[in-house]
Amino acid sequence: KKEREDAAAEAARRAEEERRTGVVTGQRLPSGSVPKIQVAAEASKQEGELAKLLAEARAKVAEYSTAPAAKRERRVINNNITVHVQQIAATRQQIEKKAVDIAQFLNGFQAGSIQRVFATISLAKRVLTQCDSQVSKLNRFAFALAEVSVRVAVFDATFGQVLIALLHEACVLAVPKYYPFVQGRYASDDEYFKLMGYVAAEEQPNDLPEGAPPKLETTDNFCRRIQGFMLFYAAYTQCDNPRHPHGINHAWAWASRLVNRVPPNRFSATALESFTKHAGFALWSAYGAQFGKILDVVDREFLPTLEAKDDADSRPVVSRMRTYLNERGFLRAPEGREMPNTDTSSNTRL
Repeated sequence: KKEREDAAAEAARRAEEERRTGVVTGQRLPSGSVPKIQVAAEASKQEGELAKLLAEARAKVAEYSTAPAAKRERRVINNNITVHVQQIAATRQQIEKKAVDIAQFLNGFQAGSIQRVFATISLAKRVLTQCDSQVSKLNRFAFALAEVSVRVAVFDATFGQVLIALLHEACVLAVPKYYPFVQGRYASDDEYFKLMGYVAAEEQPNDLPEGAPPKLETTDNFCRRIQGFMLFYAAYTQCDNPRHPHGINHAWAWASRLVNRVPPNRFSATALESFTKHAGFALWSAYGAQFGKILDVVDREFLPTLEAKDDADSRPVVSRMRTYLNERGFLRAPEGREMPNTDTSSNTRL
């Protein structure tokens, strides 16, 4: 624990230095200028390294992904992955079983083969799809999904790297990174929203002109997806595995970087509230007073800045964050973190 506290103190010192000097991605900004991207230098570096690895993986399977001759094989791979991920349940027994099943499935392909890389990318995509379809609706499911994902990442390091790289693509606040909106900087509002991670709405207008770009999702839906991604990421970083490639130190780094580099707004507040809801207990257990300093910044600077904007759409998330701090929610394990060994519901008679 002493080593963790020392590392946390050093990370806090670096974050404060970045904030004081105005350094963003290693560059000193002119006074009063608005950067195109707000992100800590180290976070940007890590994001770039993972993005490069993902690009290389995609390039390797590009031809295979569209080859008619491989269509049946791709379908078999995707169907197997879908079944395995959908069978994940919140019991230790089922988590262990599905992690083994997925590892064995991946191991059925030669390491480094096109099929193995394709399966790895498909698996990571399927996991993140669950963040949208399941975690955002049933928050506690994030822990079961994360436990299986970590076990697979320990077995196959490439999967863990691809998973985080895809998470960064889907949710820039998972970096954490933010694009400030400046009038005239973007060709259209939609260009900015897409950069932030907005996707096409599920339901499109019937009168949408042919060839016109699809209508984007609402901000409410976008924030709901941020919540799902960040709940999962928080659960993922705290899984107790001695070989965890992306553990609690990454949770600490994320929280520190967000409050020091990303401006308070509805998006960043949604990410922060979701993340602390699931990771706050683990961060307090690991770092104690050092994590308390981050919460102090949230309480004294982050939330007051957002409250001063008097944005009606931000009030609910501010209220949830205030309640979390006032009730010291970080002292209680979040719902779903502790799971039973087996599902006893089938043995219960009504």
